[in-house]
Amino acid sequence: MKNLSYKPFILTLTVLFTTLILLSDVVYAGRGGGGRGGGGRGGGARTSSVQRSGGARSGGSRSTVNRGGGASSRVGSSSSLQNRGNFSNSRSQARQGTRQQNAGNRQGNRQQNQGDRQNIRNDRQGTRQDNAGNRQDNRQQNAGNRQDNRQQNASNRQDNRQDFRNNNWRGGGWYGGGYYAPSGWGAWTAAVGFTTGVILGATVSSPPPYYDTVYVGSNSYIYSDGVYLEPVNDSYTVISPPIGAVVNYLPDGCNIIQEENTQYYDCAGVYYETFYQNGATVYKVVQF
Repeated sequence: MKNLSYKPFILTLTVLFTTLILLSDVVYAGRGGGGRGGGGRGGGARTSSVQRSGGARSGGSRSTVNRGGGASSRVGSSSSLQNRGNFSNSRSQARQGTRQQNAGNRQGNRQQNQGDRQNIRNDRQGTRQDNAGNRQDNRQQNAGNRQDNRQQNASNRQDNRQDFRNNNWRGGGWYGGGYYAPSGWGAWTAAVGFTTGVILGATVSSPPPYYDTVYVGSNSYIYSDGVYLEPVNDSYTVISPPIGAVVNYLPDGCNIIQEENTQYYDCAGVYYETFYQNGATVYKVVQF
């Protein structure tokens, strides 16, 4: 019976002890693992158990301290490094942009200079062409002027001869064995003994008072109012009309003969063909 009286007491002690143990565990659990994360600083226990608020510590253990507001200095440093990286990238991009702009400017300048040089070359080429064209025009103008002058002089000579014949010459010309002395020769006719006619083969020491020099091949002759003479040394010999001789005027009294498209003149049996030479009418001996 004595043993049975101690059993409720022992049971009660056991329950109390167990309850104390449980309470102790509860208290221990409420302190967050006893302060420093399960008894040490290691690992992430501290990080997970520490909370910071407003930069102040709210009493109690460090496990209940909350830290808030703003980033830590380490976070600021990272931001500065990032900013410095961004700034460095911006400067690099700015330099790259400047280089590209300078390269574009140089390319533009080269193209502009090349265009200017090409324009200068074109201007010079145009000036040379203009000058060459002007010189060509001047040459053509001068040649035209000379041609006009020659034609005008030939026409003037023809007019002068015609005027002279109209005023002085009264017929004459070829009669077969010689020529009648042109009246225009005046006193010279008597001085050289041609008062009865200009006989073939007769020689005089001076030429008529007016005459033209005509050529047939390499031979030269003197022509004066339908009369032909050949220079021989220092004298002049009366000859028959040389075939092929071209004269600028005809003696008086010639008749026109038209054959198809060709016009001839019959001057007392000496035939002349008419054609144009250097813009003037001339006459060639074709038959006598």
